[in-house]
Amino acid sequence: MNLTLSPSIKKIIMRRVRVIWFTRRVLPLLALETLVVMLVVRQLAESIFFNQVLQNAIVHTFSRSPIMIIDFFFRAFLGAESTVQLLVAGSLLAALLFARDTLRAIRAFTLKSNFSPLSHVI
Repeated sequence: MNLTLSPSIKKIIMRRVRVIWFTRRVLPLLALETLVVMLVVRQLAESIFFNQVLQNAIVHTFSRSPIMIIDFFFRAFLGAESTVQLLVAGSLLAALLFARDTLRAIRAFTLKSNFSPLSHVI
């Protein structure tokens, strides 16, 4: 028995399969990473007075040179407590991983779906 599917039915079925794959495999990972980033940012907000740091950065660096802001933040990071340094490093790492996974998910979803002009290549 030879079963053939019309291209439109195949597109509908494959789109549903991809949506199910995305919600089962990718969405929980992105939700977990979002939760981790939110917790780290909350801890940072309790540990650092961001308004005061930004005001000091503007007052002490822009009066001399806008390039000095990099040096200011580097010295502020080195002068911070070790827990704050770990939270900052952890938040940067989590943000990078979150961005990487988000871009991978978007790329995988768009390249494998029929929404992309490159879908015929794959």
